[in-house]
Amino acid sequence: MLENILVPRAYPLASTFNLDPNEVDPTIEVIGYDIPDPGTIDDPELQSHAAFLKAAVPEVDPGYQFRRELIRDVFYWWDFGEDVLLLYGPTGAGKTSLFEQWCARLGVPLFSFRGHRDFKEHEAFGHKDLVDGNTVFTPGPMTLAAQYGLPVICNEYDRIQPGKAIVFNDVFEGRPFPVPGNHSQIVVPTPGFRAVLTANTNLVEDPSGNYQTAVAADTSLLERIYAVKVGYPDVETEVGMLKKALAGFDDALLAYWFDQEGIKVGTASGIKTGSAVSRDEFISGMVEVANKIRAQSKDGGSADDAALERTMSTRILRKWAVHTIRHAKSPEKYGKSALHLALKKYLSGLATESTTIALHQAVETVFGISEDLK
Repeated sequence: MLENILVPRAYPLASTFNLDPNEVDPTIEVIGYDIPDPGTIDDPELQSHAAFLKAAVPEVDPGYQFRRELIRDVFYWWDFGEDVLLLYGPTGAGKTSLFEQWCARLGVPLFSFRGHRDFKEHEAFGHKDLVDGNTVFTPGPMTLAAQYGLPVICNEYDRIQPGKAIVFNDVFEGRPFPVPGNHSQIVVPTPGFRAVLTANTNLVEDPSGNYQTAVAADTSLLERIYAVKVGYPDVETEVGMLKKALAGFDDALLAYWFDQEGIKVGTASGIKTGSAVSRDEFISGMVEVANKIRAQSKDGGSADDAALERTMSTRILRKWAVHTIRHAKSPEKYGKSALHLALKKYLSGLATESTTIALHQAVETVFGISEDLK
């Protein structure tokens, strides 16, 4: 039945993930799905399944910037791996979005749930409800993924206590598993079922000391893991990401704001000020600020006792850039720096006083704009 809904389709790897065909063989293909429009299906049951699965395909983010080395690792696992994929790395580096966008571009429905200290098994496997006087079991994301033969992602897996995570042992071993809360049901995973975990740690240690609620995993799980580290992107990748994020703002608006803000940027030809600064020079400056902050942060690997407890993740960098421009009239109307105002709203407002000072100093160092933080 499902073969009429989950129709396999070969996608060219390079063009699907916007990779350079000079670096990635354009003849390499990866298998995804082509789910038919539910309106074209006559059978009501199949129509319902098609609508459900089509809605479970993540939405494509046109501004997402794929990284060749990460696509290479995920492609290998997707094509050959039988183990659990672990995507680990610092907050906001793009672990979840990497796999979501992988599925989005391949038309693959994705089920998901989140780990936490008080995690309950029904959050993954399902629960019983009373409907019209009858007890009905509603399957959870793990159960649905296994039944349909599709991937499931557990975000922040390293927040689940080992005593509670033991419920996943049979699942991760690839064996049929009893459904917790509905033990009379045994699920035999359909081919294509895959489990993906994201975590800030590698499930063994937390060198940064920044993830105090993370826990180590049992050794038996580690033997089933295919681990891929997702760090912050390189400069070129983040510059490309910001170019896409800011593409909707015209040059006239940027020039107006550069003048009002009075930004100063150091270039190979000397210091440029205001509207003399180009879009690309401004974007490079934003990425430079992010990397200055990361170098001082625990997430960025600093072992200094005074290392910042917050950092500029790729997610925050994108928000900061976009909302800085959306506050373009702040210097003229309120006498407030848009750079610092947006930074307060999306990062430093949720940091300690010492970290807040360091975050805004990084902005001042690169763009020459100071701000009263009181």
